[in-house]
Amino acid sequence: MKYFLSRLQGLAFVLLGISLITFTLSYFSPGDRAEAIAHARYPEEIAFPPELLQAIRAEFHLEEPFWLQYLYWFGNVLRGDFGLSYASQTSVWDIFIGNLGETVTLSLTSLGLGLAVAFLLASLAVRHPGTWLDRAAVMLSSVGAAMPSYWLGLLLILGFAVHLGWFPSYGTGTPAHLVLPALTLAFWVMASQTRLLRSFMLEAANQPFVETLRLRGISESEIFFRHVLRHAMVPAVTMIAVDFASLLEGAIIVELTFARSGLGSLLAGSVLSRDLPMVMFLVMFFAVAYVVINSLAEALQAASDPATRTQEQRV
Repeated sequence: MKYFLSRLQGLAFVLLGISLITFTLSYFSPGDRAEAIAHARYPEEIAFPPELLQAIRAEFHLEEPFWLQYLYWFGNVLRGDFGLSYASQTSVWDIFIGNLGETVTLSLTSLGLGLAVAFLLASLAVRHPGTWLDRAAVMLSSVGAAMPSYWLGLLLILGFAVHLGWFPSYGTGTPAHLVLPALTLAFWVMASQTRLLRSFMLEAANQPFVETLRLRGISESEIFFRHVLRHAMVPAVTMIAVDFASLLEGAIIVELTFARSGLGSLLAGSVLSRDLPMVMFLVMFFAVAYVVINSLAEALQAASDPATRTQEQRV
């Protein structure tokens, strides 16, 4: 219980700090926010009368001091009112829900593909240490870690969309539109998890209990799948959760590269249009998601680790 209370307290401080920083950056960014809102509402207009701009400033309290504007926003959030988008005059929550599914689908698909390949490569590397399989797994993970996602995405578009024509290069709507973006993010997951899983498995394989199992006549396959792999998964749970939380944020670049709808492209468009309510909500969501996912992963790791459970019982 103390663990979750401390996590909730930490989450509250994190959200307060992030909201204040984001609001400050938006407030002091160059340009007239009233004109940005007017351009979003009336994209066909070039110039706006002073009366319209004054009405917008009064509507959104833009002439109030910085702290008062922040308190207006913070008070509405505490009541569950996240405001209306400056650009579309639609509820921020409704826009968020409409784009959440695309980003979660992309992230989960990428995580599943990346983990499947990472488990295969790490298992082959650990079961055949020092061979070309081990070296190939290390080399492939190093290349994946060094290659930017947008560059890999462009290569996939050039190869599989432009030259081969197997998949569409941009857009959302069909499973085919998901393939190239998912492969782009999955390659990053594979690179990150292969190195970690290989390290965890090697550490587990060198534990004294492994030699004891061999002396008892247990086969290498059974030792690996029933004992080494289970032992390695305890620290791996947290790192997989970290990658999933990072995927939600890293999808921004991939969604822009493939012109997909989702939270990433929504955040980028909101920043360019100075849509403060939308930007504030998305930044807060990414912060909450990151903290909550990591907290759940740490709790799961603590529950699955016998040493941690024994220590907690003694305390």
